Amino acid sequence: MKYTALLALAMFCVLSGNALSAAPASADQSYQETIKALPALQPITFKAAHETHQVLVFIDNQCVYCTNVVKNINTYTDAGLTMSFLTIAPGSIRDSVIADMARVWCATDKQKSLKNAMVGFLPDNDATPECENLIKAQSAFAIKNGVEVTPTMVVLDNPPQVFLGSLTAETILARLSAPSHK
Repeated sequence: MKYTALLALAMFCVLSGNALSAAPASADQSYQETIKALPALQPITFKAAHETHQVLVFIDNQCVYCTNVVKNINTYTDAGLTMSFLTIAPGSIRDSVIADMARVWCATDKQKSLKNAMVGFLPDNDATPECENLIKAQSAFAIKNGVEVTPTMVVLDNPPQVFLGSLTAETILARLSAPSHK
């Protein structure tokens, strides 16, 4: 598990396209490219009133630990963590996750639809090909950046800090303030 976290952080800091080029990008350049890529992926974001950190969370709707994160969204935002969610579609359940999460991203109220979908209640709307392609792009982005487990939480500091699993807001903040993260 420790190696997966290190791999995810390394992959997140050095995007695979840059790692293969003759002039690899610095961690800062890769971080900036990641930040620039996020708007096109249209994450569903829950903004903290008094933001201290932005957290990108990779989830799938069939992950019980992901459900716990979404269910407790207010504890994260109350602690100053703005939470943005993207989908990763694991290979064994790829098609069903894409179909389900595309319905969420096509919904009028995405935040409410995400909360409901994570506890088994998908929105009544259909998914469009555009929404399905968006979920595929989100998943490809996650895989490209080394995300292999859900939930994966990436604190978007420079450099990013990666946490695996359903950690509480207090745990994330404590680990960020620990000497090894400064």
